[in-house]
Amino acid sequence: MPNTYTDSSLSTLTNAQYKSLLASPLLRGLTEDELTHFISSLKLTPRTYPKDSFIAITGEPMEGIGVILSGRALLTRENVLGQRTIMTELMPSSMFGEALLFTDAPLWPATIQTTKETAVLFFPLKAFTHDLNSDEPARVRILTNLLHDMSEKALTLTRKVHYLSLKGMRERIFAYFSDLYKKQKTNPFMLPVNRQELSEILNVSRTSMSRELGRLQDEGILQMDGRQVTLLKPDEVTEYGF
Repeated sequence: MPNTYTDSSLSTLTNAQYKSLLASPLLRGLTEDELTHFISSLKLTPRTYPKDSFIAITGEPMEGIGVILSGRALLTRENVLGQRTIMTELMPSSMFGEALLFTDAPLWPATIQTTKETAVLFFPLKAFTHDLNSDEPARVRILTNLLHDMSEKALTLTRKVHYLSLKGMRERIFAYFSDLYKKQKTNPFMLPVNRQELSEILNVSRTSMSRELGRLQDEGILQMDGRQVTLLKPDEVTEYGF
């Protein structure tokens, strides 16, 4: 159903996309009026990317801070051998690019590729760096949101380093599952990625990882049903968590 938003920047959004925008970390806490006022002069237009296309490519100039309105994408890095490591998953409301806000030469440090048709709204860097002395409540809240999100992502990166610092595949699986278990606060919990993507997150071979997951089930440590994971011996797993 078409939305009824009067601002031209918002009028092309579906209701679901508008809700994703309002729920994004960037705009957390803003009222609808504050959101409309903030972007009314930016003349933003959502961009739609087909499945398996690139939103950003490592080394290319960045266009601004992006917010996923709908769809799904993966932020990845490749080594010199072409081996891909998934850094994070981007879902509706996810924000990316904010770490480059105050760099001298903002170039994408990673590649972002869609896994399904994805809509993105880009906010130009000047929207955040212009008039930093403003005491406008909405602008102050947005900048506070940016700092909070950058802090959270710094912790996420530290967790990623923790996974990769563990030598054994079993330990990497335990560390990742432990973090999901603590984050979702339920047992069983759900994997947010498929097995291929999980192997890329942990930077291991999918075949070897599948064998190890099979052994963990045979040993009665955990049980898997699709993406649902049940920790049968949670204490053995969580000791490797971050």
